[in-house]
Amino acid sequence: MILFILFIILGIAFSLCYIWGKEKFSPANLMLAVWLISIGVAQLRLSPHENKWTVDFWLVLFLFLVLFYLSFLIVNNKIGKKITDNKKNILIDKKILFFVAIGLTSASLLSNLYIFWQFKTMPIFSSSPDRMRFIINKNIFGLWEYLALLPRLYIPLLFFYLLSIKSISRKYKLFIWLNIILGFLLLFLYASRLVIILPILLTYFVYIYLKKNNITFKKIIISSILVLLVVGFISVAIPAFRNYITYKDYYTDSLDYTPFTYLVNLSGIAVPAELQWIIPLYIIPSFNLQAMLQATTYYNTSVNNFYQGAYYLTVFNPLLKILHLPLSNVIIPWEPMFLSWWITATFLFSAWADFGYWGIIFIAILWGIILAVAYQYASKKPTYLSIMLMSYFSFVVIMSIYTDYLMRAEFYIDVFFIFVTGYIFLKFKNQTTQKIDQ
Repeated sequence: MILFILFIILGIAFSLCYIWGKEKFSPANLMLAVWLISIGVAQLRLSPHENKWTVDFWLVLFLFLVLFYLSFLIVNNKIGKKITDNKKNILIDKKILFFVAIGLTSASLLSNLYIFWQFKTMPIFSSSPDRMRFIINKNIFGLWEYLALLPRLYIPLLFFYLLSIKSISRKYKLFIWLNIILGFLLLFLYASRLVIILPILLTYFVYIYLKKNNITFKKIIISSILVLLVVGFISVAIPAFRNYITYKDYYTDSLDYTPFTYLVNLSGIAVPAELQWIIPLYIIPSFNLQAMLQATTYYNTSVNNFYQGAYYLTVFNPLLKILHLPLSNVIIPWEPMFLSWWITATFLFSAWADFGYWGIIFIAILWGIILAVAYQYASKKPTYLSIMLMSYFSFVVIMSIYTDYLMRAEFYIDVFFIFVTGYIFLKFKNQTTQKIDQ
């Protein structure tokens, strides 16, 4: 209980530094806040499946957090002196946004119609939403699935326009809001927390970085609490809905069955019925850290069974397959290492599985450098590109306690999408400026 209180206090302190410190909205403070609070929550050990943390695991966590934070501070300080303020190029042209929005919404709508035509259902309508998503992922060409989920990125794009333009006509606002609503409806078809939470968090980060220099403490608190409540509700409601739909037939004889019964039985967490809703919120940080603990035990220096970079390369297998090049055939033995139903192990798993302590050192320093550069550009040169990149990286920071988002192919496609749309907006703006000058 002492460790729980200590880490929660430290996490709250870094949270306050994030929203109102000298380096306002610093991703380094966000990272420390997320991890320290998660470490604190995990000290409760509410499940019998959770093992006591080893000294080696504590060392891994300490090494990563300290090196990451120091790397960020050093690079942030140095690069901050070299980048000059330029806060003029923030607007998006109305006409080009209209065509981009129409194109992206149409592509997503048509892709979802194609998927529905192929399977005659969607995850939210199926008897097993999780299984249906996996079937779609396995049997549909990746581009179709990516286009179907485009609202993840174009919803924040549209909010960026709403937040950065002072005067927008009523008709154009209606057009934007209809696209946003349709986008969320398309995402809800997949009954996935991740695809729904991503645009919400991106929009939040876009808002605070756009308003960074003049936002009041009151507005920060209100917007942060609102987002936490919405994200918390989705984190509880979506898995509860999926589990209820999938497993209700197994509990037909039970009068005490609730949407959380499956998670209660699976996790072994004993809490009063009225508090069972906290189980999804608890297992996200605690079970992921527990999985990482198991990874540090399975992969260790005594047997030297690390993959030496081969596991990191598996993220590029889809591209290598298209190019007919040899694939990186690393197969992780999930079952001997983790519980059979929990196979995510935080942002650190890939680095540890490939290189052990050297991997932790490398990813800590690299991630600190990337975030420092992105933060300085978003702060001093707040264009659509710099703010969207910083917002997306901030989302990855939030997700770091859950999974290594850098090991998802969509991460690189998403970053490419942000660069392409940023180039389009910049190119159009340059052409417009030339015409006005003439």
